[in-house]
Amino acid sequence: MMSTGKKIQNQVKLPLSVAFDVVMQGIRIRLGRSLVTLAGVTLGIAFLMSILTGQMIRRGVGQETAMRVEIKRMMSFLVSETGPLDGRTLGVLQTGKLSPVEKRFVTSLVSSKVAKLKWCTASAQAESSAVPAGILQTATQAELAKDASAVLIMGDGQLPANLDVKALLTGARQQVLAFSRLENAIVLPAGISGVKLSRELLEDEKAKIELEARQTQFRTGWIIVISLLVTVIGISNAMLMSVTERFREIGTMKCLGALSVFIREIFFIESSLMGLVGSIAGSLFGGFFAWLIFVFTYGFELCTSALSPMSLAGYFLLCVVSG
Repeated sequence: MMSTGKKIQNQVKLPLSVAFDVVMQGIRIRLGRSLVTLAGVTLGIAFLMSILTGQMIRRGVGQETAMRVEIKRMMSFLVSETGPLDGRTLGVLQTGKLSPVEKRFVTSLVSSKVAKLKWCTASAQAESSAVPAGILQTATQAELAKDASAVLIMGDGQLPANLDVKALLTGARQQVLAFSRLENAIVLPAGISGVKLSRELLEDEKAKIELEARQTQFRTGWIIVISLLVTVIGISNAMLMSVTERFREIGTMKCLGALSVFIREIFFIESSLMGLVGSIAGSLFGGFFAWLIFVFTYGFELCTSALSPMSLAGYFLLCVVSG
């Protein structure tokens, strides 16, 4: 065949702004189909977010319930030794940082209407306690036990090496020394009652807790994997159907001179918009729906306290990326 000698001219590459305008026009023209696709993305992400949020609330509720049981046990041990705490004075020797359980225990002491909490810090690492000013009274070790029904040893630090228990309890109304941590419990002289506010778990109890933790972790991982697969497959199916039903439109654009890269840009922009809007809406709806369901079961206060802002933000980001 003889060559005509003419060169094929370079095709014009349209900018992204044109592709975006085409996408927005197409969404307006196919508004019903676009809303159906968007609903599929939203519901898929909402399902994933509800599963993740529900698992987080369930863990938080379990931890909160266990903490409340521990606080109730500690209060019972103390009251059984000292009697009702209403109107009583207690001394607190803080050896280090307080654990969340110890902080909640102090709050329970305040709620039990104690008259005074005499507070003495025996370590530089001990942070100040959030006790109302009308109840909290700073004291030295010599003044700590005066008129007190018991002296509590709290914190993660070691007891002072030169601690004289008899001198510490001088002037106490009752010769009671209570330990919030088992590692701080010491052998006490005769005539002084020692109370271990916490309880060491038995071996079968530890084994049961470890088994339940492994089972919960496996179930949680399995549910998250399945929900993620269902979400991704549902979104992919919606977008593939959107592409399949537009073969004629793609052919028309190709006949008019559109490059393949332009076609890809159109579908990439459209899927990104659908995924972003649907993911944000689905994440908000799924998280709120899961929280609302648990509120009816466990109550507003418990479910709200079980939420972790950092974990919730991480789950939100994961769902948006998935969409």
